[in-house]
Amino acid sequence: MGQNITVLGAGAGGLAATADLTLLGHDVTLFELPEFESNLDAIRANGGIDISGAASEGHAEPASVTSDPAAAVADADLILQAVPNFAFRAFAETVGPHLSEGQALVLLSANTMSALEYRRLLDAVGAPEIRLGEAPSLAYAVRKTSPSSVNVLGFKKKLTVAGLPASHTDDIVDLLDAAFPVDIEPAASVLETSLYNANPVIHPVGALLNAGEIESPDDDYYLYQNVTDSIGRVMMKVDEERIAIGEALGYDIQSLGEIFHDWYGIGENEYYATTVNSLRTSSIHGPIQGPDSLDHRYVTEDVPYGLVPLSEMGDAAGVETPTIDSLITIADVVHHTDYRADGRTLDECGVKTLDKNTLVNAATLSDLHV
Repeated sequence: MGQNITVLGAGAGGLAATADLTLLGHDVTLFELPEFESNLDAIRANGGIDISGAASEGHAEPASVTSDPAAAVADADLILQAVPNFAFRAFAETVGPHLSEGQALVLLSANTMSALEYRRLLDAVGAPEIRLGEAPSLAYAVRKTSPSSVNVLGFKKKLTVAGLPASHTDDIVDLLDAAFPVDIEPAASVLETSLYNANPVIHPVGALLNAGEIESPDDDYYLYQNVTDSIGRVMMKVDEERIAIGEALGYDIQSLGEIFHDWYGIGENEYYATTVNSLRTSSIHGPIQGPDSLDHRYVTEDVPYGLVPLSEMGDAAGVETPTIDSLITIADVVHHTDYRADGRTLDECGVKTLDKNTLVNAATLSDLHV
């Protein structure tokens, strides 16, 4: 018997989840913010969503397509949010007041410390206590092929999830396990899921170090095909700093190579070969074109919501992060901004004392106001 599932966000990830879960037998409602109602018009005109590729294939007719937040979440057994991190505030403020005590909401597009910040956003709008969780990624590597269709380039074999507080993790694992045909594994806390996000390791390095080619009007740029040996070495240093943060916090964190092997079966469990050889030759990632500008989420999301909180986690854990810090500085200069001031900080996540015990407790226990 299927679940009543609500998907928040009508981007590529939201459309893929809606279509796939519908074809798997669930009653799925797709919600988009009222100001982006136009994102739903093509789906209504098409009578649903067309999905092709590595997940379910066919024409999916979701139970409902709506911009009414109250109607969207009213009867949901499981709510899945699939939007960029810079849209979190808008969704929390719109949907939060309509949530019910104990409902399960999982951030499928989490970056670093996403659930910690989201809980604070929900608190600010008076949302009830829910079972909040996060996964470090969508289940899909996906791109839109039209406003009402998506192509799934790759489908992950495994997702690691955690609840906030950690006492909700088992419930969230059970709900996701009943929804997705993938291996759902529990993490110790949302800090561990944060450290399993691959985007901050790959995207900012690939974008910022290829700025000239990206900004050239004559070239079509493919980030994964341009993981050269030199860029791979920078990614390796970011990955080493990420792993060191995890170890200092008491977590056994896999290398990016091991993560991609577990997710997609790409490469072997050896970092350098996976990033430099497998990523640029991957049939899943190689065909993905872009970015065509540095005003792209590979920088505008993955620096302030990925690298900035990673750097702050390093400070709390007593781990130096010189490569991560350098990339933040380069992004600041490129965009004439201060991503440390504008990005996701421990303070904004409710962690007022910069030490690792306070950070671990905030991500594990029910008392989040530390």
